Amino acid sequence: MLDIRKQLLQETSRFNADYIAHEISGDKEKFAVLMNIYLDGEDPFPQKAAWVAEIVSSIYPELIQPYLKQIVKKLPGFTHPGSRRNALKILMRTEIPEKLQGPLIDICFQWLSGNDQPVAIKVYAMQIIENHLKLYPELAYELREVIEDQWERNSVGFKSRGRMVLRGLGKYG
Repeated sequence: MLDIRKQLLQETSRFNADYIAHEISGDKEKFAVLMNIYLDGEDPFPQKAAWVAEIVSSIYPELIQPYLKQIVKKLPGFTHPGSRRNALKILMRTEIPEKLQGPLIDICFQWLSGNDQPVAIKVYAMQIIENHLKLYPELAYELREVIEDQWERNSVGFKSRGRMVLRGLGKYG
């Protein structure tokens, strides 16, 4: 049986993350062990477990559902950008329960409008907000303002995603 914690320490590589994800597959109990490490572990475990959780949840999206509330609640407290980035990547492609949407969107706007987050976090935050515009079209104006405000201070990756999002904002007024 795989000792997930021990395997996470072996090396930080895509190969190792894929290996652990393959060993977990769709097993709820193994995934629960991984999520406990991700959500309650001490550095360096959360960022390593986050990568594996992102891989597993992309293949078995139903496994992440019971952890959405904990992820959103824990999001501001993640100390490593990798933990944040992978959480946002998971949340970006997951249907978020209504009661979590407000807190998640608030965090995303905070990280998108600040100058202290890496570009990948800003891009995923931008996408999460855009994903919710159908439910909250009134956010389109604020999203446009934040993207335009951040434009000159960010990278080509930010501008690429920003251009796509800005094009889509036209349908919201």
